[in-house]
Amino acid sequence: MMQETPTQPAEAAPAPPSSLGNCENCGAPLYGKYCYACGQPTHGLVRHFGSVLSDIADSVLNVDERLFRTIGPLYFRPGKLTLDYFAGRRARYVTPFRMVFFLAIVAFFAVQLTVRAGFTHIDKAVSISPSSSAPVAATPKSNPAEPDNGPFSHGNISFNDHVIWNRDTQPFAIRWLPGAANDWLNDLIGNAQQQLHQMNAGSWTDQQSARQKFTLGMFSAWPTVLFLLLPVFALLLKIFYIFKRRLYMEHLIVAMHSHAFLMLSILVLVALATLRGLLPHSAWVSVPLGLLTAVVWTWIFVYLFLMQKRVYRQGWVMTTLKYGCLGFCYTILFGFGWVFAVLLSLTGA
Repeated sequence: MMQETPTQPAEAAPAPPSSLGNCENCGAPLYGKYCYACGQPTHGLVRHFGSVLSDIADSVLNVDERLFRTIGPLYFRPGKLTLDYFAGRRARYVTPFRMVFFLAIVAFFAVQLTVRAGFTHIDKAVSISPSSSAPVAATPKSNPAEPDNGPFSHGNISFNDHVIWNRDTQPFAIRWLPGAANDWLNDLIGNAQQQLHQMNAGSWTDQQSARQKFTLGMFSAWPTVLFLLLPVFALLLKIFYIFKRRLYMEHLIVAMHSHAFLMLSILVLVALATLRGLLPHSAWVSVPLGLLTAVVWTWIFVYLFLMQKRVYRQGWVMTTLKYGCLGFCYTILFGFGWVFAVLLSLTGA
């Protein structure tokens, strides 16, 4: 009977020689940008400033070649990024949160610049007065030094000649709030009163400056409110599609991709408004740009509908009903959020 010879265990393959030297922290050989033993990066902050900024942009915004592979499907293919993300094809695209965060920042500053440059503006400044239900077009005062006893003058807010707020005699107060909180609220109301007074009184230059500031706050609030409503919209999706048994994070991915598309649409509309401001005002320019603007607005509603249909895979009737209800609820929430943001910017907070 032959006796089996014991098999020798296979020796582990030797580690490949390191071509990057050894880690300065633990002495282990280096095979990449990070030490496999202690995790220390091979490059610290003692290097060229441009290289540090590049790393910060990549870490915070994840802006690299994936951005160009993400923008096209994000704007022209409804639901493509979301379905690929759910299918595990994620590395080729910018992550949803970084994408919506990056586009929110760009949209915010783009709106700020275009409004300040005068490419996006209200054609006629409007005087705000609670004593009249119709807006009144502002006209230059014949005598700028003439005092204005409007509804927001002399530290008062009045309605039909009845003072409804005064910082000293009739302050706004909520009984269950502490005194410091009520003082802060009255300070905000006082700042708003001063802004509104400047919009209705003073020289023509002061009025235009105050109205431009108010217009800037109106337009700049759009990206901010959209970004803040992200988790709320995901919660609405969770409620409307509760029988789909999807996790809240899945709905949040849908919300981030849809809001990133809305931010990108804002940038497109800002670009068209800038072109209309830069190019000469003639029919052959204004008509095509006006048609393009109408197409962009139409595409926003069509895109969101198709995205909802492709991601949640329900019939046309149910998708239409839920799309209408979601749009109604979200419009109300956005309206309240936008008004609150505008009023907050008006107070100077």
